[in-house]
Amino acid sequence: MQRLMGWLSLLCFSVLAALAAEPERVLFIGNSYTHVNKLPDVFAEVVKSAGLKVPVIKSETPGGQTFKQHLTVQPKSLAAIDEGKWDIVVLQGQSQEPALAEVNPTIRKDFVESAAALCQRIRAKSPQVCIVFYETWARHADSWATKGKDYNANVGKDPAEMQARLRLWYGNVAKANDALVAPVGDAWERNYQSKQPYRLHVADNSHPDFTGTYLAALVMYKTIYQPKDVAVAYRGKLSEEEAKTLQALVK
Repeated sequence: MQRLMGWLSLLCFSVLAALAAEPERVLFIGNSYTHVNKLPDVFAEVVKSAGLKVPVIKSETPGGQTFKQHLTVQPKSLAAIDEGKWDIVVLQGQSQEPALAEVNPTIRKDFVESAAALCQRIRAKSPQVCIVFYETWARHADSWATKGKDYNANVGKDPAEMQARLRLWYGNVAKANDALVAPVGDAWERNYQSKQPYRLHVADNSHPDFTGTYLAALVMYKTIYQPKDVAVAYRGKLSEEEAKTLQALVK
């Protein structure tokens, strides 16, 4: 996986270098995983606290939408893409879509083909864009205790298997479309594997609380700006200790 990420990083390197590591226009296309706690706003605060110019940031995040739905039933998503002149476009699929792609040929086809179609449309209006796929996280372990065997069979037998599928399929579409991956889910996994993990999910075992969104914003910052570290001052409602612990999870 490290070799794959290194290869992908080279693909957008020239674009990021040309932007002097400070993109002027950033678009987020996703759903509730981006909308809850206003990830684009938290990302902006992280950038600002790093002493960098905050780009113009827009987002289209209707709940529960897949890549295919953004293409077919979300005209606002397409209109935002078609504004053009985007330096960075972040794409986030439906939260279970990449995991289900491992075992469901129809979902796999829709995910892969729709990711490619979105990338093609983005580049038609923004030829110099760097596209970033937002790799999300597995459901909390409690989901496997409450939803039964059918749930397990669909998305994986446990959080580790679900995360492996998310990592694989976001990596596949990124590689196929000369894009980067923001490995948010991997950072979440490192948190839950630590000796004293923070609870990043809210009670539904799916969506992020602020702590989870903060970690996602840090990974976005690392992926897009490529700093040596993510020791930023902004921490929102978190304590200094909590913020530093989360910052250390970003690789």
